[in-house]
Amino acid sequence: MVKIGLWNEIWLERKIMGKADSLLEKDVKEELDWDTLLDSTRIIVTASDGHVTLTGAVPTYYEWLEASDDAWRVGGVKSLDNELIVGLAGEAIADSDVAVACRAVLDGDRFVPKGAVTVDVRDSWVTLGGTVRHHSQRQAANQAVSKVAGVRGVTDNILISSDPVPSDVADRISRALQRNAIIDNSLIKVSNSGHTVYLDGTVGSYTAMQEALDTAWNAPGVTEVVNRLMIMP
Repeated sequence: MVKIGLWNEIWLERKIMGKADSLLEKDVKEELDWDTLLDSTRIIVTASDGHVTLTGAVPTYYEWLEASDDAWRVGGVKSLDNELIVGLAGEAIADSDVAVACRAVLDGDRFVPKGAVTVDVRDSWVTLGGTVRHHSQRQAANQAVSKVAGVRGVTDNILISSDPVPSDVADRISRALQRNAIIDNSLIKVSNSGHTVYLDGTVGSYTAMQEALDTAWNAPGVTEVVNRLMIMP
């Protein structure tokens, strides 16, 4: 009984203090290096009391997104500031060529309705517009253009069409959250005002937060999700 109590005290102390900065930096860097889709050779990781900052450069915007996802996956990360610069190496690609390539990948993506998403490119920054029926289609459009060479960032102005929203949409989302093992032990309150859903409460990780957001977006009739969740590792 004494041994169990001692381990509980050690666990509680680590829970309160969090992971040491040097260890957190090491863990995040190793996670970045582990990702075969990411060139992490020019990424610098710094940590301060659970707050992680990424500096340096990556070749593509897709890898900029990957670096954020990888860092958030590490236990002990409380917040993240991604200051990575995209595409320092190589010649710049003309905006017109980037736009043509973006439209091509959107037309070729089976999840994006053909012709529903518009593309505007200025200084290698892509702005997406138009209207789709589902959040998953908007996500697919963002992911598709993020992999195009020359893209340095994406602004998502895609709208979701407002289908009828069920009167019990908040209850439906709550039940879906309860079924999800990744969100288990989270304390989430769901409410809505028309087509807008609000998530309040706490989750244990960034992954759980993303799962909760995706779950809310999957509900019929939802056109906006307001995230007021807090991560409490």
